[in-house]
Amino acid sequence: MLPIVQAMQLLSESGYEPLGPLIAQREFPLLVKKQQVVSVAKLVRSDNVPVLQRLKQHPVPRMPRIEALLTADDCILSVETLINGQTLAALVREQGSFTPKMTLDVAQELLITLRALGEQQIVHRDLKLSNIMYYREHYYLIDVNAARQYHEFQESDTRLLGTSGFAAPENYGFAQTDQRSDLYSLGIVLNCLLTGNEPHGPLDAETMTTDQTWAPIIMKATTLDPQRRYQSANAMLTALPVWRQSSPNESMSKTRHIRYWWLRIQPTLKVMLWIVYAFFVIAAIGAGFDHVTVTGKVNYWITSFMILGAPVLAHYGNRWLHRHWLSQRWARYRWWLRAGEALVIILMIDHFS
Repeated sequence: MLPIVQAMQLLSESGYEPLGPLIAQREFPLLVKKQQVVSVAKLVRSDNVPVLQRLKQHPVPRMPRIEALLTADDCILSVETLINGQTLAALVREQGSFTPKMTLDVAQELLITLRALGEQQIVHRDLKLSNIMYYREHYYLIDVNAARQYHEFQESDTRLLGTSGFAAPENYGFAQTDQRSDLYSLGIVLNCLLTGNEPHGPLDAETMTTDQTWAPIIMKATTLDPQRRYQSANAMLTALPVWRQSSPNESMSKTRHIRYWWLRIQPTLKVMLWIVYAFFVIAAIGAGFDHVTVTGKVNYWITSFMILGAPVLAHYGNRWLHRHWLSQRWARYRWWLRAGEALVIILMIDHFS
């Protein structure tokens, strides 16, 4: 049986409904749904299964959770949570370079993720801009298809993997990859964020960031000799700019203050707005009875609905689409949807008024 046919059979037997490819013109990764939850199904190699089983048993923060591993004779599938955000590669293309503070946020979250991987002796091996997803104000490390288990007495990797420009020298067989290899790739990623440029070769004076705070950190992380790099994610984490790392208890930024108070008043504010909205709806229904004819009443109520009800329904419809569409698709059509809604409402009001 063909692997694709087996994959579909495995998904069906496990209760997953195929929705469509995650990437156009590619059969996998595949979006699937089970009990109204959308996930991603991927074909995986047999030698990657031990790492996936380990990650399934011990989930890592800011990484997709492995929900299931489905196996057949010639086919192995992993099903993982969908991180429906934008990659750093897309963000850099759209908005250019990151500020030093934004870069710090990326570094902190990824180093916490790498520290958790290191505790399980797992090396990601393909840390790059397109494998880091920005989703709900956090940064997620995705795609563990190149990940491997570190073996203390092994001289080099059995399978050479990595992306040119981001991969450390040991990814190409000079030595065994370990957490220091991921830290090398992270250093390249941070430099890309600060400069707004993707790598086209080794870092040098021309391609290195000019930020005096970050340049020494990135230089140490991307040293060719692994012995001269940071020896662990924790070591690099403690080397990050201290003056930008104050805790919320010590000094909460203005943005965090606003967000904190907004979260506190939001439930009360929602209730108050719904009460005001209900008042206007009841008033509109009551005012409709002032019209003498049935046609007049109906036209008035339809116009009132288009003013009061249709925008609310459109808002919740858009929220549903935002949750179920890929972020790229949503970004492409969101303003067309808004324009279409406004046009329909205006035409309906004009017709019945």
